[in-house]
Amino acid sequence: MSSLANKPVLEKVTEVNRDKQRVLAIAFLFGDRHIIACSHGCLQVIEAKSGKFVGDPWQDKERSQICAVDVSPDGERVATGSKDGKIQVWKWNGKTAKIIAQSEKHSAAANCVCWSRHDGGAHIASGFDDGRVAVWPVASGLKNPMSTDDTRLRYIHTINYSHDGTQLLVSGYDREISRLTIDEKAQEVEVDEVIKICNNPEHVSSATWAVTTDRHAIVTGLTDGKIKILELPEGRLLELEGPDHSDLVCAVVLFPDKRVLASASYDRSLRFWDLGAKRPIGQPLPHSADPTCVAFATNGNSVATGTCDGEVYLWDIANFLSSAMPTEDVNDRDGDATARPPFNPDSPIPTRQRKAQRLHGDPSFPGRPLNTRRPPISYGRDFFDDVRAPVVEVPSTATPSVSKRFSLSRRVKVVAVSLMQQVLRAPQTQPDTPNEMLPTTTASSGRVQESRQNHRQYQVASSAPRVAFDQQSGATSERTTQAAVLVRRTRWVNALLRMGCIPQYPEQMD
Repeated sequence: MSSLANKPVLEKVTEVNRDKQRVLAIAFLFGDRHIIACSHGCLQVIEAKSGKFVGDPWQDKERSQICAVDVSPDGERVATGSKDGKIQVWKWNGKTAKIIAQSEKHSAAANCVCWSRHDGGAHIASGFDDGRVAVWPVASGLKNPMSTDDTRLRYIHTINYSHDGTQLLVSGYDREISRLTIDEKAQEVEVDEVIKICNNPEHVSSATWAVTTDRHAIVTGLTDGKIKILELPEGRLLELEGPDHSDLVCAVVLFPDKRVLASASYDRSLRFWDLGAKRPIGQPLPHSADPTCVAFATNGNSVATGTCDGEVYLWDIANFLSSAMPTEDVNDRDGDATARPPFNPDSPIPTRQRKAQRLHGDPSFPGRPLNTRRPPISYGRDFFDDVRAPVVEVPSTATPSVSKRFSLSRRVKVVAVSLMQQVLRAPQTQPDTPNEMLPTTTASSGRVQESRQNHRQYQVASSAPRVAFDQQSGATSERTTQAAVLVRRTRWVNALLRMGCIPQYPEQMD
């Protein structure tokens, strides 16, 4: 690495705008002959050799603020996402660009877009600022997308297709990243796994798919400058060796051979990493301002970076990477050809398949199958253990509960009222003479006061009348007499009293 011929060569530095607005996204266009940069809410094409602008800036009639860019596999179409939530597809003929497809607006900004590579760019995946992910069919003019709001992330800032097109990797300044599975037959996008990468106060600032010497992996850049590798399917989390960045890692991008990683950080440097050996390659490339985005050329000979002050750097790395990467077979470093089978980077990426195992009741899955009912909860011996709960029919016209919490309280209340009615129910006796209808108020008031002072003991007074007031029964203002039962005030009775399910005795009776 000491010779100048093996060092990266800075070819061009182009100032995209004079207002020093940051470059949000960058990509190579038309066979790596041009570079397209997103800055100041619009797109600008730059010739790679000369660094001159080609044509006018790209912007629609509504002047939507473009904040995300990705180029199709054929290099002729450009997908963009804007702050008003629109996804657009542009066609460029070398001089002018026009919109050939456009989606409807969304309530949140489209922070990232990604073309599918496995089908030649038939779909575009987009991530929004509200945690939503949508997969748009290009042939239909970006209509009827597959989407999901259940990504378990608050914001989405990066989105990447897997090489086989069956999964999506999303991240967005959170401690976790999410893997989504795409089912094109069922037209569904579902969460396959949510993976925790770091702890507070650090967050994942960038993520991408990767390949190590013998397996698939996920590379994440953190806000503290560290870069971590998550090996699949075991989920083992490793950290790259060597000096880390001293500030937030804003972008991690794979080399076309998937074994070299480029990381850009707010410490004004760009680093290269050998994912097989998990070590840095050469020295970091300095910048005059903080880099914000990185893009490799499809032929692997150049890398472009955008900065926060509106400049685009173009580096020649052909000789640098060819001399830095090892030439021996990484799958046979110890000389034993039978020790490890060769790894195919194009093999399918394993998924958790947790939902399929639970739905079919797989005995190898340790959790409870989804199609089985949850076992009843036992609270031990208590006051209502020997009482059989009656069947309570709730009218179908009842207003549904707002949430599960309210629905559970309503069921408990209905059952508790029925149980208390059975406990407090006593046979009613018909009076022989009308004079028996008149209670002895003085005696009954004394008994009630005595029972309230010693309520922890069972005192049954079957001959004592109980008065039902209008505030409790709501029937009439006339007094009624019936047999009364005094019960111990346990935690269940106290809870029913607070809910108003059973009446309370008054302090004084007439």
